[in-house]
Amino acid sequence: MEATGAAAGLAILLVGLLRLRWLAARAHQVTCGRWADLARDVSQKYGLRRPVVLLQSSHPSLLVTWGVARPKVILPATAYQWSDERARVVLAHELAHISRGDWVVQLSAELLRAFYWFNPLMWLACRRLRLESEHACDDEVINQGIEGADYATHLVDLARALNHRRQIWFSAPAMARPSSLERRVRAMLNNRLDRGRITGATRVSILAALFALASAIAAAQSGFVSLTGRATDEQQRGVPGVTVVLANEARQAKYEVKSGADGRFEFVGLPSGDYTIEVRGIGFQVIKEAVTVAGRNLQRDFELKLGRLQETIHVRFNPTGSAGQDMRDVPVVTAELPMPARKECIATSDGGKIVPPKKIRDARPYYPTALRGTNTAGTVELEAVIGADGYVADIRQLGDAQPDLAQSAIAAVREWRFTETLLNCTPVAVTMTVTVNFNRMPPPPPPPPRP
Repeated sequence: MEATGAAAGLAILLVGLLRLRWLAARAHQVTCGRWADLARDVSQKYGLRRPVVLLQSSHPSLLVTWGVARPKVILPATAYQWSDERARVVLAHELAHISRGDWVVQLSAELLRAFYWFNPLMWLACRRLRLESEHACDDEVINQGIEGADYATHLVDLARALNHRRQIWFSAPAMARPSSLERRVRAMLNNRLDRGRITGATRVSILAALFALASAIAAAQSGFVSLTGRATDEQQRGVPGVTVVLANEARQAKYEVKSGADGRFEFVGLPSGDYTIEVRGIGFQVIKEAVTVAGRNLQRDFELKLGRLQETIHVRFNPTGSAGQDMRDVPVVTAELPMPARKECIATSDGGKIVPPKKIRDARPYYPTALRGTNTAGTVELEAVIGADGYVADIRQLGDAQPDLAQSAIAAVREWRFTETLLNCTPVAVTMTVTVNFNRMPPPPPPPPRP
């Protein structure tokens, strides 16, 4: 989004520059006569050493100034009808822009605004810069000996004449902008204003103050950084709605955000320090890592793994050795379960779409015949993989367990079958943890006493 806005801003700026070049190529250069003599006279008073190119266009209301090595002033088609006093006022104002180097400053500001278009302060700063530039040039004109009231009259008449048509934006200063006219006229008529140029010492002081302020802001911001990243699934698709938590135990601070539609998340203004980051998504394993924030912005991406299925089974046996309710004489007894109804999976560009498996064939572990009468109890923990086809594979035992009990548990789990596990409508494998508890049957209650 930011890149798109910057590209649009740069494109507008480039179009304005190309339009200026196009108009200049079709304008007539003024090299002699009243306008040329006035331009040389005003340039000499300003101490301009660069030659100023005067151009007259066929446009009825175009009056702009731009350029560095060979600055140009485009005059409107009606300029030859102006009086000598008005012509001198216009040239004094436009050449003041050239003397001050306003075009370079404003062009640099427009470039910055194109890149930081999302910051309203940049728009306000550029607008203020244009206004102050016009005020400074107005002061230069008045300092040339032109009365403020006469200058204001000329400016208002020019604004009426030059702005009666729809204005086209140019990347160059314009003398009679209607948006700033009222403020400028009030300033022209205020005889108490100091219109003198600032001294060299004052300029140095202002630059030093700006440098100190910028350094203070930079130092203050150096302690705060941003942490951005993206949460994706195993297919590298962004997962929306993932909860990301940053915790700093030393400060007793916790920050929490959720990932956007493309899986991206962002923490801004983080103080430096050691943090614990925790990433939680529905249906995925929790990720927890340590991260150190210090001095610069960080980028951390996380690939979420499918969560583990868990199932716990209880097998009870009779401690006396006689056949109990859950004892079996056959190794494995399977049972087909009803096939669950499943909706059609519709693929989208979003990630993290999980359809969990459902068991469609079950098998219960049996209590081994060899252990009857031994009162052997225990727990068997297994880890198995449900393949993309729904069959159980890669069964392995976790920890120690009685061998016969473990064999019975593995034989039962191997017979299980599930529906497909879908990730973004694609069958995938998923890990399952199975806990089988072999426990003694509780003793029967004592018979009721005889009456």
